[in-house]
Amino acid sequence: MIRKAALLTLLTALLASPAGMAGTAVAAPPGRAAAAPADPLLVSEITPEVVRTAAAPVTVAGTVSGTPGSSVRVAVRYSRGRPFASRTEMAAYLAEQGYGTTNWSTRIQATPLDQSGKLPFRFTVTPQELGLPRPGVYPFEVEVTDAATGQRLGIERTFLTYAPKGEQIPTVKLAVALPLVDRPHRADDATFMDDDLSGSLASGRLASLLQTAQDTGDGVTWFVDPALLDDVRVLSSGPRSVKGTRKDADPAAGQWLNGLRSALTDKTVVATPYADPDVAALVHHGLDKQAAASVQRGAALATELLGREIRGTTAWPAGGKIDRDAVDELAMSGVTSVLLSGDALPPRAVTQDGQPALPPEPTTPDAAARLDTVAENPVTALLADPTLGKLLGGDVSAPGAAMLARQRFLAETAMIAFEQQSQRTGPFGQLGQAGQAGQDATAKTASRTVIAAPETHLWTPDPAFVSGLLQAVSGAPWLRMTSLDSVKPGRAGTPRGDLTYTDRDRQAELSRSYLATVRKLERKADAVATVTEEHTDVFHTAILRLASASWRGDGKRAVSFAGQVQKAIDDRIGHVSVLDTPRAVAGSNGQVPVSVANNLDKDIQIKIRVTSGNKSRLAIDEREAPGGVYVTPTTRILAGRSQLVNVPVIVRNGGGDASISVQLLTDEGERYGSAVRVVVRATGYTGIALVIVGAAVVIMLAAVVMRVLRRRSRKAFPFDGPPDEEGPPGDRPGAVPAERTQSP
Repeated sequence: MIRKAALLTLLTALLASPAGMAGTAVAAPPGRAAAAPADPLLVSEITPEVVRTAAAPVTVAGTVSGTPGSSVRVAVRYSRGRPFASRTEMAAYLAEQGYGTTNWSTRIQATPLDQSGKLPFRFTVTPQELGLPRPGVYPFEVEVTDAATGQRLGIERTFLTYAPKGEQIPTVKLAVALPLVDRPHRADDATFMDDDLSGSLASGRLASLLQTAQDTGDGVTWFVDPALLDDVRVLSSGPRSVKGTRKDADPAAGQWLNGLRSALTDKTVVATPYADPDVAALVHHGLDKQAAASVQRGAALATELLGREIRGTTAWPAGGKIDRDAVDELAMSGVTSVLLSGDALPPRAVTQDGQPALPPEPTTPDAAARLDTVAENPVTALLADPTLGKLLGGDVSAPGAAMLARQRFLAETAMIAFEQQSQRTGPFGQLGQAGQAGQDATAKTASRTVIAAPETHLWTPDPAFVSGLLQAVSGAPWLRMTSLDSVKPGRAGTPRGDLTYTDRDRQAELSRSYLATVRKLERKADAVATVTEEHTDVFHTAILRLASASWRGDGKRAVSFAGQVQKAIDDRIGHVSVLDTPRAVAGSNGQVPVSVANNLDKDIQIKIRVTSGNKSRLAIDEREAPGGVYVTPTTRILAGRSQLVNVPVIVRNGGGDASISVQLLTDEGERYGSAVRVVVRATGYTGIALVIVGAAVVIMLAAVVMRVLRRRSRKAFPFDGPPDEEGPPGDRPGAVPAERTQSP
């Protein structure tokens, strides 16, 4: 009896799984104030994980918890003769949604708990004792009830996989994809918005990712975000600013980066587009150029930072979902495959010979399909199994959760193998529909491939769980590890419908208003890049970081980052400025000087566009500026120097205070900074001055003429007047001196 009770407890542990786990609080018997833990079953050990021999013992260990001194009833139920026929049945069993069997066996053991409220157990049982007739995945469940009231205290459901040696079990190829991605931490070149990266590298999420990369073998494909590597490099290489505080380089960041390079040396590595962007959102809001740039930048930077060629030809969209427009953009950017969730491209019903469409077979389809695009070559859709993804990326922090998730993972993949066998020979050994052509059908049937990948890129792994799972996978007789790049569509692939991209998927994208801000900043960043003689992408990578899919659901932090990037861009633009010193122009036409200062450390190539703010007083001379808009040719301004440009103007209606608007332009004609208003005082005095000067000249000439005429008229008089009145003859004008009148 004790052996049977132990067996029941063992089965309880065996059956428990994270997905199927259900529990209720333990009800305290009358007169007891204390309550037992909500989950009374803890299974800590099931060995071996895959049963290979009918007579080999299976060991199960764990603990039942409850109210001290109370009695509980543990019931273990299992199916003696009928394994599951499909994964659909497995899911229905875990969810208590209609799955049933006619051959349940039940064993019940009533056991009092000790004074600590614990009942540790450790039992062994063999497949023969369980009555397992053939290879398959079998249901097991353990229920704990209060012995006094019969109330259920908790129940756990799991699976037992039986794969005896010598049996022919189809092979399943398993490709595992793991993301090494983080949200951006750096706004501009050396400004970090927070100091979270250092903590994560030292003992947080990124430390766990590094440990996982070191512990996994070469059968795993790693998706690495180059933006993360770039942030770590900047963190390790020199001083940085964190919220206005200057901090020195972080040596631990350099150690992490070196450790990652070493861990990934012999592994398959794929570069995500730079900063793991929300590609669908970018395409939907007209930022196609940015999506393409992220693909190109990602592969190049990953190659540089990891020290070996890293390709970026496989994209993994956020949430594993994408639509046709985004696929087309990726294809035109050089992407040849996309990793999606399996439900993103579901199987479809097939119509043959005019007969009604048959529903898709309840089996696991192959993991690759072909997607036609606007590009010359099609794109391969790599479809990750959703159930395996939840198990691989789920929370296994609760006691026993890692072991139960591993059991479930093995059972799911085994069922995929048994599905193939069932297609070939029928569910109970007879020749099935797929095998009616003869025994050679088995040989012609290709091995099925499945892909396991966490559901989220911001996955926090448990290194021990991942390494333990992969070790269990390597020992399963039906599984063969393969790299993701080896997964190709088969000749006779599963018929599939179109890509599913729902309203909920659209709502999860980065918002329209946020991306409008990103688009505005991108135009500014383009201007900064092109104004210098040697184009620079100093802000382009910052803009790409703003488009990261990690900002989904984190709008407040995203807006804060965008504000810092805008501040940095505006500061650099401000290093090239128009001097707004008031100017003056006199006369009906003339030239207004405009001065531009270049305070950058590089020479710039720039144009200057000038328009009048009040054409009724001051207009641009249309003889030199058709349309009244004056645009200079491309002007080179040396670093640290100023340039003076004269603008031809015409003063109208007597002039007065007016203004001109001066806008700097890039060589391509894009705005560089904001327009500057320069005050101009237009007098229009030149015409009046000419009239005054002309009149003065006329008056002066008239006076000169009158004086000349007056002199000439006096020389023509007939006599000079009386001598006595005029003085002595010698003193009178025109008189002959006395000495000249005397005789010799």
